[in-house]
Amino acid sequence: MAGGRFRCLSCLLAYTAALLLGVSRHDVEASEGKQVIHKRVGDSVELLSNLPAEGVTSVEWRYKNTRVAIKGSGVIRNNPFKDRAKFNNITFSLTIRDLTLQDSGEFNLITEVKDHPGSVFITLQVHEPISTNPNVFSNITQPGPNGFCTVFLECKANPHSNVTYIWTVGNQSSNGPRLQYNITPQDGDTTFTCNASNVVSEKLASETLRCSNTTGPTGSNEELTKHITLHKNAVGGLLIIIIIIVVSGCLCKRRWSGKKLFNQIIPLNEPRTTPFISPIFPFLTLDLQYPQGKDGPQTIYDKIQIERMRKASVSPYQEVS
Repeated sequence: MAGGRFRCLSCLLAYTAALLLGVSRHDVEASEGKQVIHKRVGDSVELLSNLPAEGVTSVEWRYKNTRVAIKGSGVIRNNPFKDRAKFNNITFSLTIRDLTLQDSGEFNLITEVKDHPGSVFITLQVHEPISTNPNVFSNITQPGPNGFCTVFLECKANPHSNVTYIWTVGNQSSNGPRLQYNITPQDGDTTFTCNASNVVSEKLASETLRCSNTTGPTGSNEELTKHITLHKNAVGGLLIIIIIIVVSGCLCKRRWSGKKLFNQIIPLNEPRTTPFISPIFPFLTLDLQYPQGKDGPQTIYDKIQIERMRKASVSPYQEVS
């Protein structure tokens, strides 16, 4: 009786183990059904088939549903990678060299092994590595009534896309390209470290700041402040030039309008027989009587000049009749 129970227990354990093994195998196949490979620009990638050495009847590699290589024929002549693709007829692997950002995409391996068809999807993602250390821009305020300085930092890497930023200050860390942090004079020199990374590269940059009454832009921010000062000077000079042009235009327009008004008030081309009294300046009376003809004055300036010449020509030696 005990032996029967032991045999039943053994069967139950064996069945459970087989079930778990089957579930595990299914997860492995599912994970192998679609893979993701990350590479950097200029690298080479080898896409493995993981096929057995015997029993393989057909193998076909496709990229974005376009044939690249076939078992027996090798690399297709008009494939998207041209001479950068290489097919191994023994292992059935596909190698692409000198990768570019445009090579990112999905590959499909279609096989038939011992009359059992199979299909595997492999996603290739090509990334541009971060070439240089990131740039750190900083600004710090003077101590306020609460006794601490506020630090503003920004980290920028090249390239700017698909980059993860992590700021580290002592034992603290913060995600994102920007950081706002408070420090006190008692903290002394405080180092801020920016970690810029993507899936294929990583670069670091640091900035050390101190809180004091003479706190100002430091480090890489000096160049930023210089550019801002030059920009302000250029804008100020441009505004001065615009003001000068506007004022000059207004003065010229005002002078022309005054001359036009004067000519309208005193029409000089018509002969007059009575004195002219100005409507604007009542105390100004002009005697514009002169005979018609070519010898008479043509403008008010001619009239005034003639009167002056007449007065100037009178001499104490001349007899006045």
